[in-house]
Amino acid sequence: MTWARALGEFGATIMFAGNFPGRTQTMPLAVYMAMESDLWAALTLALLLVLLSFAALGVLKMVIHRTGRSVHVP
Repeated sequence: MTWARALGEFGATIMFAGNFPGRTQTMPLAVYMAMESDLWAALTLALLLVLLSFAALGVLKMVIHRTGRSVHVP
């Protein structure tokens, strides 16, 4: 289900947000474009996205731990 949702979001992004490098290009679209010409650049961008995701989760976990609050998702 997660894979299908990710593909759906990617399709919506590429169709409606645009893909002008330096203006409206998002990181997933940059990876997509790099896959066509330079595999190593695409892998580097993908690794950067993964590292940023883990860093964001780590910071969120640290903030929650320090404040003693829990996050409730409706």
